[in-house]
Order: sequence, then structure tokens, then C-alpha cells
Amino acid sequence: MTDSPRTTRVALAPDEAAELDRLAAAVAEHAEALEQARTALGRAAGRIAARYDRGGPAAVAVKVGWSRQHVSTLAAAHRAQTGTADGVEAA
Repeated sequence: MTDSPRTTRVALAPDEAAELDRLAAAVAEHAEALEQARTALGRAAGRIAARYDRGGPAAVAVKVGWSRQHVSTLAAAHRAQTGTADGVEAA
């Protein structure tokens, strides 16, 4: 056993700290861009699927790799938001 105090953290070299800061900022920036892209994809999937009476959600689901149920929910949300019913504009 040693009598010296245990080091719990070392001081990083300035270039190492800068590298980690730069990479952490890049991750945060790309995470925000990814979330925006996912939101845009979901909105587009709902809008496109809502244009079709039948088969739209299934076709969109296959194209983007989501479940038909998820795309149907996105289509229903799009219809509710835009005030359309079954893809036809309300009078």
C-alpha cells in the first residue's frame, strides 16, 4: 500500500482539451441537424401518405423503413393539422 494521495483526475494538455471541445461541439451540431432531418422526414412521410386513400402509408413505410402503423399515424396527424379528411380538402 502506498501513502501517496490517489490522483482522481489529471490535467489535460491544452491541445487535447481543445480537440475534445471541438469534437463535442461537432457532435452537438450534428445531433441538432439529425433531429431536424428526422422531423422533416416525418412530416413529408405524413403529407405524402395522406395524399392516398389506400396503400399510401404502406408504400411510404416501405420506402423509409418504418412500420405502416407509424406512417398511418403521421398521415392522420397531417390530416388533422391541415384540416383535410382522407386526403381531400375540406369544403
